[in-house]
Amino acid sequence: MMIFCRLLSVVVCVFPLGIHAAGLQPLTEQEMGAVTGQEGVLVSLEYYYNSIPPHKGSGNEGLGNTDIGAAHADCTGLASPNCRLGLQLENRTDEWLVFKNGHASLVVNRLSLDASRLSEASSASAMTARNWNKFRNEDGDCLLGSGNCTDAYLNDMPAVKAHYPGTGAGGYDPVTGVSSGYSDVRFGMYFEGLAVESNTALNVQDGFMQNANGSFMGGNIADNNGHQAMINFGGNFYMYGF
Repeated sequence: MMIFCRLLSVVVCVFPLGIHAAGLQPLTEQEMGAVTGQEGVLVSLEYYYNSIPPHKGSGNEGLGNTDIGAAHADCTGLASPNCRLGLQLENRTDEWLVFKNGHASLVVNRLSLDASRLSEASSASAMTARNWNKFRNEDGDCLLGSGNCTDAYLNDMPAVKAHYPGTGAGGYDPVTGVSSGYSDVRFGMYFEGLAVESNTALNVQDGFMQNANGSFMGGNIADNNGHQAMINFGGNFYMYGF
């Protein structure tokens, strides 16, 4: 089994303009308290499981396939011990659920994480839909503190905001069956066969390597562009607690 994984995280801090390297002067506590800025985390993720990442391709290590997300050269069929995933349940210690000849890939571009307040996500309809019973204990006391089960208090609560811009631009050609422009997320998954396989002997855990039962189903997530389905989405997600 070959796994290629690349994770890029960028932390960006923006400070007030007009600060130069030359002639720096110490700041007082009052001056430091007046400094404002913005920070956040920008995440781009690529994950390749038994499949070809962008930096591998035709002529590189003999892979001979430039279709990003396609199976690695070792994925050769149901009987091959390569490119398979075995799951064993606690009460089935002599049997395995085996995904055979499988590969997958996931690419996420520019997901941002930042600090925010819930007021940014609030609207008149959202406030009307709030169920304040979720913020009270069995005795009816406000879990946010006495007198704090109000729209104003909740809107002022800090939150972690996940934002995805969403390209919004894309198209589909019904003649060729090819889409374009939907590149926010690319996801592909394939397995040729799925079966329950048993260990060959008592106390020998090798059922995940067997092919005695062939397959009872297979699966594939892709599109006409290749082995990865192209997905476009956008929006905000706020997480908070108390």
